[in-house]
Amino acid sequence: MLQFLRRHSLAIIVAVSLFLLALAIFTSQPRGSMSFLEGLVGEVISPVQKAIYRAASFIHGSIAEIKERRNLRENYEQLKERVEQLEKELLRMNELEKQNQRLKKLLDFAVEREELVVTGARVTGKDPGNWFNVFTIDKGKNQGIAVNMAVVTERGLVGRIIEVGPNWAKVRSIVDAQSSISGIVERTRDNGIVKGNNAFGAEDGTCSMVYLPLDSEVSEGDKVITSGLGDFLPKGIYIGEVIKVVRYKKDLYKTAVIKPGVDFQRLEEVLIVKARSDE
Repeated sequence: MLQFLRRHSLAIIVAVSLFLLALAIFTSQPRGSMSFLEGLVGEVISPVQKAIYRAASFIHGSIAEIKERRNLRENYEQLKERVEQLEKELLRMNELEKQNQRLKKLLDFAVEREELVVTGARVTGKDPGNWFNVFTIDKGKNQGIAVNMAVVTERGLVGRIIEVGPNWAKVRSIVDAQSSISGIVERTRDNGIVKGNNAFGAEDGTCSMVYLPLDSEVSEGDKVITSGLGDFLPKGIYIGEVIKVVRYKKDLYKTAVIKPGVDFQRLEEVLIVKARSDE
């Protein structure tokens, strides 16, 4: 019944309206009293009028409510889509801000070390694992990159180029077990070889500076930099801080464990030292 009234609500309202109009015209004629027939019709029509009015009101309200719900649902979906777009835009802007901050630090380093000719590169891949022992960058031969060039960030030495393609290159970091570079303790001026400690199954992101003299006064907190002796690295690039000094049995030298300045679990952009400006 309810569905019938909803479907034919307009027709029912028109028919009832015409009937009531005709009845009003008929009963509006000037007469002294209401006839029996008019009274009987009034008794019959009155409840019907009320029922039809209530039904029409209910149908009208239901239709209005359905339209309102449809509009609310459409508005909700539009707002939901807009919120998703704004969240993506906010995420993109935050990422750009972080990237700009990292690039600014690299630029500041390049300005401070004006004696070095550097070019920026992005990290595009790495070997499996948590550490950036060996990774790939987006610059190669076409950009003037060559094997053994030093790789740095504003926080210190990263490693060196070990393989070069047209538009890519591989970098071995100083924490990799196959890395070996010359270093010097900044305070004591002791020279040694800095080797990576990240070997398969035993990775802690540190380096070991070996062949330090037995009488060396190196201690925790000392800074280690590149020595520039006999290798590809410019002198004076920060490597890291001594966190422990040990002497293993049968060794005729001291060993200093170094925590690198660079975070080798998080690398995104680097600088490649192509040459010295005074060369």
